[in-house]
Amino acid sequence: MPARQPPPLFILPGMGADDRMYPGPWKTLPRASFINWPAHRGETTIHAIARRIIEEAPIPPDAILIGSSLGGIVACEIAGIQSCRRLILVGSATSPAEINTLLRILHPLAALAPVPFIQMAAGKIPADLTRMFHDSEPAFIHAMCHAIFHWPGLDPRQPRPFRIHGRHDRAIPPPAHADHMLNAGHLVAMTHPDECVRLIRRVIG
Repeated sequence: MPARQPPPLFILPGMGADDRMYPGPWKTLPRASFINWPAHRGETTIHAIARRIIEEAPIPPDAILIGSSLGGIVACEIAGIQSCRRLILVGSATSPAEINTLLRILHPLAALAPVPFIQMAAGKIPADLTRMFHDSEPAFIHAMCHAIFHWPGLDPRQPRPFRIHGRHDRAIPPPAHADHMLNAGHLVAMTHPDECVRLIRRVIG
């Protein structure tokens, strides 16, 4: 009897990032598709960008969604639109209430200077992420900085996601119900890829 295939994985990056956010070990995950943000067409809500991702990267019902930061928020919304096998959040949030209070207050200023804003949120930005920001669309970043604070959050009817989080995350302080805490900040997916992938392999079997 042939071995059963693992479920497909769809992995979404943070705001202003792309698949370069997921170095080395991440690329060893079986059946992993790394989704980059599509060209901005004026989407102003998390729901709209989630619909766009579904449209451009057909996600089957047996898929596992994995997302970091904004990618995790959009993955939550995708899970609410269509059935998925499992949702895994890596340094992300299930509602705007989990985001740093100061960032919620200051988010209207993010449209003026998104990189310094996110630097304040994430701490020191690796050179790779700086290059990703350089390649990203300012209109998309501005829209999403606003959208995340007007998102209603993960549909409460959805199963609880598996959560990996950095205990030093200043943008999204460690949630009370994180499944695994790593000695990292907001960019845990980039700075601790081996630990993240090891945990995800354990979860997906």
